[in-house]
Amino acid sequence: MRNSTLGFLLLIGCGTSEPTGPETLPDLEVPPPPDNGVQVITPIVRDLQPGTDYEICTWTDSIVDVQTDIRSTIGFQTEPPGHHVILFYTLDKQPPGTSRVCTDTDMASFRYLSGNGANGELNAAPGDLVFRMPPGAQLVVNHHYLNASDQVLEGQALINVNYADDGVYTPSGATAIVDTAIELPIGRSTHDISCTLDRQMKFWYFIPHMHRWGTNITVDTVRSGEKQRLFDTVWEESFTFHPPELRQDPAAPMVMNAGDKIEIHCEWNNDTDKVLNFGFEMCVGFGQFVDDAGLGNLACNNGSWGTF
Repeated sequence: MRNSTLGFLLLIGCGTSEPTGPETLPDLEVPPPPDNGVQVITPIVRDLQPGTDYEICTWTDSIVDVQTDIRSTIGFQTEPPGHHVILFYTLDKQPPGTSRVCTDTDMASFRYLSGNGANGELNAAPGDLVFRMPPGAQLVVNHHYLNASDQVLEGQALINVNYADDGVYTPSGATAIVDTAIELPIGRSTHDISCTLDRQMKFWYFIPHMHRWGTNITVDTVRSGEKQRLFDTVWEESFTFHPPELRQDPAAPMVMNAGDKIEIHCEWNNDTDKVLNFGFEMCVGFGQFVDDAGLGNLACNNGSWGTF
């Protein structure tokens, strides 16, 4: 992957109707910033080469000195080549405005808050749930670009972060069931992921995720030895940004216990002339859960659990 050329342009706005500051691409939608929150406009990412995949990390100047709760985020990107804009926090702070192709070391220091995949898509925590940041956390934006065209492109992202009003809230945790080592050969292929839970999780939200070369995905749970199918989806390219969803009232979540399993089966048709690695294609189950036990965010990568 070739590094892109980054020009630093960052805006943090709060409660103003006429934000000023960075240059924006003509096709980036720029809504008013939130009344109670912040707006981040990322640098323009230039020189996105054909057939390449870029994940860019931008450290903002928003650093909280007390525990801070987020109720929702709304994300926007230039399309193409925008794929997602995700909000993380980190305690391993960098100078505000630092923006670069994300490294494994960077991602290991991040903790997931909220993600948005399509322009104007709202990700809101239901009920009394919030996306929680500890004191000292710095907001970081991960903006992802996939250039599947034969043209050199440029991209940009924006995210509105809406803070919670005063009150008593329960944090929402996130989990991803994934295998980052996948490699799709040319033509048709399949892949299976199985993850055994090592603790209880109370899911209120779950989705499958693939990209444009996906043809079918199934997601099963095995709870107390009984298998239940959550998804058996003939994949459409539009599902990359608007996948089928399982949503439940956080007061009555889908409870999975230690020893239960999540099994994912993915099928693809790679009609390109090259092997596709993770990033250009994916096989993922993503869930959010009621984190009343303080678990934080957890990922199961090829059967092994860790934080994210």
